[in-house]
Amino acid sequence: MKKMMIMLVITATLSACQPNYTGKYIVWGNTLSENNKECLKDNQIPYKKENGNVYIPEDAFDAAINTCS
Repeated sequence: MKKMMIMLVITATLSACQPNYTGKYIVWGNTLSENNKECLKDNQIPYKKENGNVYIPEDAFDAAINTCS
């Protein structure tokens, strides 16, 4: 029973720490290399590619710059 409670607390803590980006999408760049695409996926940053530009949520901009530059 104690192990079950510990696992529940760990799972709840880890799921609460994951970012949930909800800002409006802004231009991040105009090219998306395989390295940048993989970096965004690894850091759970959603992106859209439209009209030759790459868009990411505004509240993910700093995270994308810090981890994918």
